[in-house]
Amino acid sequence: MNALTKPGISLSVSATRSDQPDPLTPTLFHTRWWLEAATGGDYGEAEIRSGGRVVARFPYMIQRKFAGHKLCTMPELTHFLGPAIDLGAGHAANRSVKRHHLTQELLAQMSGFSGFYHKLHGDIADTLAFEEAGCTTMVQFTYEIAPQSEQAIWAGMRDKTRNVIRRAQERWEVVTLDDPFAFVAAYDANLRCRGLVNYYARIADVCGAAIENGQGRILAVKDRQGAVLGAIVMVWDGRVAYYLLSTRSEHADNGVMSLLIWHALREAAGCGLVFDFDGVGTPGSRLFFTGFGGKVTPRYIVSRHSTAYRVAGQVTKFVDLLRRRDMGEARHV
Repeated sequence: MNALTKPGISLSVSATRSDQPDPLTPTLFHTRWWLEAATGGDYGEAEIRSGGRVVARFPYMIQRKFAGHKLCTMPELTHFLGPAIDLGAGHAANRSVKRHHLTQELLAQMSGFSGFYHKLHGDIADTLAFEEAGCTTMVQFTYEIAPQSEQAIWAGMRDKTRNVIRRAQERWEVVTLDDPFAFVAAYDANLRCRGLVNYYARIADVCGAAIENGQGRILAVKDRQGAVLGAIVMVWDGRVAYYLLSTRSEHADNGVMSLLIWHALREAAGCGLVFDFDGVGTPGSRLFFTGFGGKVTPRYIVSRHSTAYRVAGQVTKFVDLLRRRDMGEARHV
């Protein structure tokens, strides 16, 4: 049976497509509720007002690092942030100058930290203001799939990926997982099986807030006993649906994740949303994501660290290395 006609769940994403979002909230990650959930309310904002209203804002979080140093960065599970600026109407050249000036003003409010690290949202076309403020620019690539018909998305996939999804649909059914804590339990358990640790403290808060605000869903595949074999968290705003987080049991085959992503792609396309795979971290993820088709898109990363911060970081790493060596020697005494 063709994957496009295979029976499955019918999901309803309550997103309203908007080609012109609020310039002061250009992405999901700039919303107040997301920032509250991702930080527990412990975040700050650089802000510029004109005529009694906000015209530019730049949310951030402070991480307290080694030797008392503070890093100005993004909350966990937040793909990117960066300046949100209301440029108003006007000539393109004047708007460009205004954006540059307002970005410089925002950065001046965020200059008192030992370290600075931010991934910038896709509307940031250049990093010149950041470089003038002493930042270094890097680029991370992500895959994006534009909204189109299911048939077009299906046709754009590699044959191998389509075959994996077909076989998975014969074995598994995709369901909605309403309980964020059930996802966290599966996520933690799967990491433990691989000898890894969960460094995210606020998964349940973020997922719960996204679901409550109608901008998130957890899709899952369960075995006959009801155990979660695999799950994916997707969140969205008015333009983009984001692959936020996923987990897979050691007992699940690769088809589970492919099937979940296929369902997420269909939902995003059905609502006229771009699907963002959230970066390409490893050669394995690049090969896996390539199978679904899509366009490679750059995201800018800007960073700045004081000399004292870099030295303290190297000392901390050296001390940790000695500590691990001493612990290893102690176990063999």
